[in-house]
Amino acid sequence: MNQPRTMKRLLSRSALLMTAASFLTLPLATSAFAGKEGVFLSDSVYFTLDRVLLSTGADDSSLRFTLDLTNNSPYTVDFNNYGVKVVDANGYSYTARLSEKVNARVKAGDIGAFKFASELPASVSASDLKVDIFRWNDRSTADIGVLSVEAAMAEAGQSAQQQAVINLKDIDSTLAEDSYVTAQLGRSYKVFKDNAWMVYTEVVLENLGTSNVKLPDGLETNLMDNKGLTYTATFSSGGVPSLLPQQPIKAMLAAAVPASLDTGKLNLLFSPKGKVKSTVLGSLNVSKTFGVAGIGDKTAYPPADANQDVSGLVLSTTWAAASKQPDGLHVQANVTLTNTSDGILTLPSLSGQFQAVRSSVIVSSSDNASRSTYLSPNESTTYRFSGILPASLGADALQLVVLEKQAAAAAGGQQGAGQANAAQTALPVAVTSLAGAGSGGEVTSYASAQDYTIGTVMPISSNTAMDSNVDLSLVEMGMSESADFGYKTIVAKYKLTNKGTSSVTLPDFQSELTNADGYTYTGVRQTTTTKTIAPNTSYVLSYSYMVPGEEKAEKLALQLYDPNRMSMGAYKTAVQPIAETGPMSIYPFSVDLKDFSVSATYNKDSSYAYRMRVDLNVTRQAQVITDANFSSLSFEVVDTEDRLLSSKVMTFTGQGKILSGIQFIEFGNIRNDQLNSDVRIKIYEVVTTPNGDAKRLLRTLEP
Repeated sequence: MNQPRTMKRLLSRSALLMTAASFLTLPLATSAFAGKEGVFLSDSVYFTLDRVLLSTGADDSSLRFTLDLTNNSPYTVDFNNYGVKVVDANGYSYTARLSEKVNARVKAGDIGAFKFASELPASVSASDLKVDIFRWNDRSTADIGVLSVEAAMAEAGQSAQQQAVINLKDIDSTLAEDSYVTAQLGRSYKVFKDNAWMVYTEVVLENLGTSNVKLPDGLETNLMDNKGLTYTATFSSGGVPSLLPQQPIKAMLAAAVPASLDTGKLNLLFSPKGKVKSTVLGSLNVSKTFGVAGIGDKTAYPPADANQDVSGLVLSTTWAAASKQPDGLHVQANVTLTNTSDGILTLPSLSGQFQAVRSSVIVSSSDNASRSTYLSPNESTTYRFSGILPASLGADALQLVVLEKQAAAAAGGQQGAGQANAAQTALPVAVTSLAGAGSGGEVTSYASAQDYTIGTVMPISSNTAMDSNVDLSLVEMGMSESADFGYKTIVAKYKLTNKGTSSVTLPDFQSELTNADGYTYTGVRQTTTTKTIAPNTSYVLSYSYMVPGEEKAEKLALQLYDPNRMSMGAYKTAVQPIAETGPMSIYPFSVDLKDFSVSATYNKDSSYAYRMRVDLNVTRQAQVITDANFSSLSFEVVDTEDRLLSSKVMTFTGQGKILSGIQFIEFGNIRNDQLNSDVRIKIYEVVTTPNGDAKRLLRTLEP
């Protein structure tokens, strides 16, 4: 038997002479195979291995390879005179079957390519396998030589893959002989969706044939657990995909399963419809494809293109917190996407879902913050998800499922281009355990924010949409509590100064406050504003933030974003205390209450009123433009139970504006039973927002 030799030089001449009809192949010079292992019939006729694919399934393996017969002799070589089998390290042999019909005669100067497939045990490895070539001699055979499977795969830079190789002709006899499809697993997820526990499994399908093929309707996919129970798996993308030759596509299989399913022992089976118990065409071990990340873990975002190993995006649940409150368990989580590639990437459309792993409870969440469609290299964007679950649950029993909205392909169609108007379906891309939420994870937003003093210009990142001619500063931040609704309101006031020589558009930016524990509160911009800022002038803009009643607001990170959701900066701050004496600041105004008194009066219509006499000194602290959109002052009369009896609103502009000097404020419609000598007057700054009026308490007066 000839030993395999590398193709660096040819052997001495000992030709085997044969004649046969011609065989149409592509001519290829012998030097193109330099360094490749070969079995020689002569110095000009030899066999080599090419396109070797070792696929290992859950219960068996398959070897697919192409045996090239190079004929550089002046004669035709007939491959019918030779046979091929696969042998392992223990000497066991396995049938190698031609997977397509070709002409066996290789004419002079040509290369014949013969494709084989062999079914093998699941335990074999490439290092154990050889392709044995022999010659037929009447009723006997004579070994010629063997070729190493491991060497051929190493030369091509290949490794064994967990794949199922499915012969579609076993399902539909009308298909071509080369109708083979490989199935390779991606990631798997166990998710509670549409009132049922589901297992979603990514599968990459590739048509190994030479023409289009659609998976036959007679092909069935099932999940089988360790008890032998099966669960039907269907394509979640809207139909059975059609496969182009040599073009892998990614699809998602979905199967409804019991909540108690043990994902540690789960196989995916391919079989003829209705015959999963008797006939298995291919199987894959799904167990190792499940992965649940922890808080702070970084995982590669699954690529949409089956030809890519990585997408370039890295996903991480960087922070999560859970706290029990009267209405349930409040959960928050931050999910950050980072572009680690060298190119600009499109951001996926993501949503979140909190699920309890031992019960059928979910809460869906969306991050509606506006952000750019694309992410540049080394840039990151953060999605914030929150929800309220039953108070009986604990963080250790919770998971965050991140889902991506994807176009559902029409039945029998390819996914990809042309799906702009297709229906959308949300499929999982990551699952994170929230065990330890609130006690670890990333460095908090407050800890990473820069020090800042209220009233100074904020350093703004240069790679944002913020106009460089605009200076931005936080000039006031106060907090008050709504006794009726059990929450507090923080009102922040920003000054924007145009340093340029021409008018600029009032910047549109987003604002968030994050406390030291990581809880984030989104700012709401005042309802109406000016359109532009004139050169060498300033404008004041207010945002309000609704926060829980227990929030102290002593350590806050103020995070600003441009309209593309690019970070402008993060700044440490805190609410300013309410001054009990001295002037009240309503930037850019200062109101000094020099004296006041309150008395009750009787009206002719038998109603009562409170009348307040005030002596004010109103000054402007800075030359900042104010208009009809500016804050107003609300004077409220409350009783000893803090119940509102009457109120009066005054403005800083227009008719009836607040002036320096003595003024009288009337509080009408007071009933007889509401007359009380212990009333108090509360003074608020009021900002109108899309969510209603936001109030900042300035002073409480007790006559």
